[in-house]
Amino acid sequence: MPNRILRDGILTSPRVAKLVWGEEVFYRRLHSVVDDFGRYYADFGLLRAACYPRQLNKVSDSDIEKWLTACVTAALVRVYPAEDGERYLVVEDFKQQVRATKSKFPKPPDRCIADAAHPPANEHLDVSVSVSVSEDDKPATQAFVLPDWIPGEVWTAYLETRKAKKAKSTAYALRLVVMTLEQIRDAGHDPIEALKKSIKGGWTDVYAPKVEKGGFTAAGSVATVPGRQERDPELVKREQDHQKAAPIPENLREKIAALKGTVIPA
Repeated sequence: MPNRILRDGILTSPRVAKLVWGEEVFYRRLHSVVDDFGRYYADFGLLRAACYPRQLNKVSDSDIEKWLTACVTAALVRVYPAEDGERYLVVEDFKQQVRATKSKFPKPPDRCIADAAHPPANEHLDVSVSVSVSEDDKPATQAFVLPDWIPGEVWTAYLETRKAKKAKSTAYALRLVVMTLEQIRDAGHDPIEALKKSIKGGWTDVYAPKVEKGGFTAAGSVATVPGRQERDPELVKREQDHQKAAPIPENLREKIAALKGTVIPA
């Protein structure tokens, strides 16, 4: 097992502070398992056996999955695939004294947050983190998580559209897009079709379907004022016909009044 340098920065780290006790213990144990480059297998069974060799009956693979997901979300660990078909992890900002000249694990790929919206590396964990923070532990940007009901190929095409229009695909901007898609879905429309329409039109925003009454009144906005109750069409037609009718001539009015013995109002 490799030797490690203990640093007090972990005690004041805002990223580590996001973890609950079980997650932090796993993160600290992970430092004793990774190689000099901060890399190790991302297999839950191997992590369980390596990090908890004397507590295998107390820790499950699902616990490892949950704790690893929390570390990835906090931008402390990154998971990535390699050409050999295996999935690996790397501790971010590891910066230990390296004795080995080459890691026995594959090097993780470089990614920006726009390209990492839904990477295969974190697909199983349902998280996506590619935030790199310096050793002074500056607060990391909150990770963007792509909902599983949005197809990855459609989302990738949408990101390419935003990139072509030079629109910044920050985690905050992408979360706003997902919120709009959720509003479209809650209004009874197909959010994926709306996303495809945005791609086809070369739009950086998501345009919601337009309806005549209630629902969406503009792109990405939902009407909060209900439509007025419509009057009976037959009654409206009678009123319109009455307004269009020509007035009764005076001489005819007098004859009708004489026959009925009544006075016809004007």
